[in-house]
Amino acid sequence: MYKKTLLAFLILFLFPLQAYAETILEKVKRTGELNAATRQDAIPFAYIDNNNQWTGYSLDLILLIRQELEKQLNRPVKLKLSEITVDDRFEKVEQKKVDLVCDTTTITQERLERVNFSVPYFMTGSQFLVRIQDAPKFDIDGTLEGVPIAYIPKTTTDLIIRQIYPFAKWQIIKSREEGVEKLKKGEVSAVASDGILLIGELVRKGNDPRQFALTPRQPMTTELYGCMMPKNDLAWKQFVDQVVTSSNNQKIQEKWFNIEQGSFPYTVRVAP
Repeated sequence: MYKKTLLAFLILFLFPLQAYAETILEKVKRTGELNAATRQDAIPFAYIDNNNQWTGYSLDLILLIRQELEKQLNRPVKLKLSEITVDDRFEKVEQKKVDLVCDTTTITQERLERVNFSVPYFMTGSQFLVRIQDAPKFDIDGTLEGVPIAYIPKTTTDLIIRQIYPFAKWQIIKSREEGVEKLKKGEVSAVASDGILLIGELVRKGNDPRQFALTPRQPMTTELYGCMMPKNDLAWKQFVDQVVTSSNNQKIQEKWFNIEQGSFPYTVRVAP
């Protein structure tokens, strides 16, 4: 009787503890599924194109990680892809609803307390997008007092740049697409965001980049993007890092960002 009771105790308590300690690599090997997420509005990293297809560099990177998982685990791996937003991205990783998020999330010390990050795979920075005719009078060395500037809340641009220019007339937007449209109509004087994302929005919507300028020439912040993962899983982080730093990922980056041939060459006219 005692042995049966002890066995029941072990089944009831030890197996849940073992499942709780399961690493993501072990889980993917057991289930054959990778739960990953990215954005649908972060051009050119993850977005819906004109053919209504979910595409972008971050999506290609996730597909590469799935491909390398199959090699590592020697079994097929199904990708279960879901959408995340600026508002829910950290919670989904913390709650382990997803194994991996690759989008345009900047690595910061504060965020490292909540999630793991891979090594960086892209560097950009916060800039103002302005109409080319307005660039000479857009005085970033002043206070920009009363100047209407569009921004997306809960971003590093929100946290840092609004503190630098507290007297600007900041206007909340839901997307960079909305910001560019407001800029073209003259409803705002600038859109503040990461330079590469502003370029991506211009190119995707068929705008002539020569009609716009980024200022200042040197971005006001340094934004290092990395993939997010749940904390306390070193083996998973090491695997993702290996893929991010691989030659195969370098080829994907060339496809998207090469100045001469990339789909979204990281260059645009910069205001003096």
